[in-house]
Amino acid sequence: MAAMDRLLAESATGHGRVAVVHAPPGGGKTQFLHSVLQRIGLSDALVLRATALRHERTAPFGVASQLFQTHRISRPDQDEFGSSLAAMAQAAGDRAAAAARTAAALHRIGGRLADLAQHRPLVIGIDGLHDVDEPSLRFLASILPRLRDTRALVVLTDDARRRPVDPALHAELLQQPNAYRIDLPLLTRTGIDRVLTDRLGAARAAELGPSFAALCGGNPMILQALIGNYHADRRPPWGYGRALVGCLSRGEPELRAVARALAVLGAHTSPQRLARLSGLSAETCAGALRTLDTAGLLDGGAFRHPSAADDVLDDMPADERSALRLRAAEQLSSEGAPAITVAHHLVVSANADSPWAGDVLVDAARHALAAHQPRAAADYLELAQRTPADERSQASLRAWLNRLRWQLQPPCTAHSLTRLVADAEAGHTTPGDLMDLLWTLAWHGDQETAEKLLAAARSRPDRRDDTGAAALASVPVWLAGLFATRPEGDAGHPAPATGPAHADDLPRAPWQTAAALTGALLRGDAAHVADHAEGVLTTAGPAYRSLWNGEEALLALLGLVYVDALERAAGWCGHLLAEAERLRTPLWQAAFTAVRAEVALREGSLPDAAAIAAEALDLLPRGSWGTMLGLPVSTLVLAKVRMGRYDEAGALLSEPMPEAVLRTRYGAHLLHARGQHRLVTGNPRAALGDFLRCGELLRRWSAHGIVPVPWRVAAAEASVQVGNHRQADRLLRDEAGRLPALGPRARGLSLRVLAAASPATDRPGLLEQAVAALKECGDQFEVARALAELSRAYQEVEDQGNARRAARMAWPLARASAAEPLSSEIAPAAGTATANAKRGGDGSKADRGRPQPLTARETHVAALAGRGYTNQEIAAQLLITPSTVEQHLTRVFRKLKVKGRQQLP
Repeated sequence: MAAMDRLLAESATGHGRVAVVHAPPGGGKTQFLHSVLQRIGLSDALVLRATALRHERTAPFGVASQLFQTHRISRPDQDEFGSSLAAMAQAAGDRAAAAARTAAALHRIGGRLADLAQHRPLVIGIDGLHDVDEPSLRFLASILPRLRDTRALVVLTDDARRRPVDPALHAELLQQPNAYRIDLPLLTRTGIDRVLTDRLGAARAAELGPSFAALCGGNPMILQALIGNYHADRRPPWGYGRALVGCLSRGEPELRAVARALAVLGAHTSPQRLARLSGLSAETCAGALRTLDTAGLLDGGAFRHPSAADDVLDDMPADERSALRLRAAEQLSSEGAPAITVAHHLVVSANADSPWAGDVLVDAARHALAAHQPRAAADYLELAQRTPADERSQASLRAWLNRLRWQLQPPCTAHSLTRLVADAEAGHTTPGDLMDLLWTLAWHGDQETAEKLLAAARSRPDRRDDTGAAALASVPVWLAGLFATRPEGDAGHPAPATGPAHADDLPRAPWQTAAALTGALLRGDAAHVADHAEGVLTTAGPAYRSLWNGEEALLALLGLVYVDALERAAGWCGHLLAEAERLRTPLWQAAFTAVRAEVALREGSLPDAAAIAAEALDLLPRGSWGTMLGLPVSTLVLAKVRMGRYDEAGALLSEPMPEAVLRTRYGAHLLHARGQHRLVTGNPRAALGDFLRCGELLRRWSAHGIVPVPWRVAAAEASVQVGNHRQADRLLRDEAGRLPALGPRARGLSLRVLAAASPATDRPGLLEQAVAALKECGDQFEVARALAELSRAYQEVEDQGNARRAARMAWPLARASAAEPLSSEIAPAAGTATANAKRGGDGSKADRGRPQPLTARETHVAALAGRGYTNQEIAAQLLITPSTVEQHLTRVFRKLKVKGRQQLP
């Protein structure tokens, strides 16, 4: 601005001056000219201004005519200038008359402007000299010499990198003896801070200065865009991309072409590679890079923000952008770039017509999976399907893509498998791909199609090799474990030949492992199930290569849950969830989360069970869960029932459920949960129907297997409520015959229900046994429920001391479980402030004798100590010190009013 002030002062003394302002794209030439003219306009100077636009380059005298469209010129002068320009425009079409008429008109205009400049300062400002139309350039070339000895200042903005309309006339203007060049530098960091302080205040300038400076690189146009978006409550990089594109639009087409090539090929690309992609010369590309750098748009050969590439390319028409991406893919492929880089450009271009594209896309999918990018791999395989290939290759690609899609988000129906089923029927699938297809069909409950394909495959000669035969032999046992049907040739005690005798002798294929685990569950060997499951889990986990890798891990987890190895199940859930998150497979994240919720439910941690089950359901759309939907829904329903949220549980049960769910083991979970809801909401007969239907399903599953839910105990409890003690007795006797294999939970639950159907004098002894058994399995809710019934049993035989003791032990467990109905039921017998308040008392006397609620950590420590763990073992599990464990136990003993570990519930 100092140079401009000097030229203005000189012109005021009668020495006309011409200022030519240069700056890089977005460098602030227009804003600079506007500021100069605005400041001069406050004086008595006559200011004439015009803007040259690229699309008006062919409009004769378009810029010249703008100069005289101002009220500061008298009407007679406006008319004279207008008529002169009109005459020149008409003469432009008649070469013979043009020269004379134009010369006369230019002489009149030049003379009049010189007269005006003698009486008052005259300032002419033209923005964009490089875009001025040719007649207007001749007009300027004519009048500038006439203004040399007047009080005139002419300010022109120009871009030396742009080709003018008439290079000769353009050069003539710049070579005027009174012309001076002004180069506008980029803003320094101090200048940026000054602008920010003026616009946003000192505090915001200090806060935003570093980030704004890094993004704008000193470019005024980008800085102003960032500030404007900040005023609109949009934080950086809002505004950056559009301003960057705006800067590029102010340059030559070659500048945009190089920027687009750079956006595609990435930072630090050489001019030679940019030239190959853009179709320009290496020299032109090198010059464009220098321009971009001079404008502050690059930082070390790279755009200043990762979003810049997308912004630059989004400014292109879609067909041009696609063609550019395809050319980039071809160039990168010929340069030996990594397959995943080439494939990315092919996918973005949506074009795989080149002969080499198929192999590149498949190779890229493998690399993407190795980098745990399954969505990218799926995109590559999707496009690879469009490339020419034989039927078997196409079938392999479809199967691979289906396997990935399912791990990302299973389709909501089995109809998506129609083409894959056709491939299998035609014999185009490999044994491994067929196994994955059978799994996906079973997931959606299409048992009929799965068995049809299985039978056809087993009868096909080309499937009788060792690998195919072993794979196909595994499926019937696994299907029996899912759909509650007996494997072929089984008389009621399935023992698949594919199953190992010991965990150390695990089959290598995941479907064989899944069949062996299923066989162990169907045989009812709890000890073997636990050992086998842990052996499997040391190596099992989700993998991209097969859906069965996740299935074998899921079955192993459920096996641990069904035999009450809950701590081990919880630990493995954490490990598998971490692996599923690392691999980015929502299917297995959801499945393992559902199992973790079931573990929390069986531990008696009702709020955790509800929260984790809800989290699992949020990980996949409801329709994508297939038959497994029964597990998280049943867990959530049971947790809400036990917490007293009956309406919420009922709402969950009223939501649509695939019919196939009730034909699977997950349906057994759902029937049991629905029965429990009906039982506590006053409909014991409907509850009994659910429990007996559950039992019918599981009897078809296996007469002696490890059942997922205690249906006999639940049915016996419902039978007692409807007055059918004979049926209850029969159900409990059946359960008693299975107790040695089923563990402490089943024994404790059976004893609790047996007590309800027994004489009052027998109940305390049976319930003491039930409490002891349930402590072993670690379910604090079931322990609290058994203790509550024990308290009532002692009341019935008028043993008030033991009744209060049992109630006081039950109440904090029920409170810790958030089992509100149970804790409210216990409160009167426990002498708590809650019960006292219900009776209308102030609770002061009761408070001194009631047990205080335990914290979550105290409850956990007490549960482990009650099950026989040492302080050192508890400390190792909870990641605390043994002394901290001792402090927790001291508070637990005081709150529960017990003398030691032996009295812990």
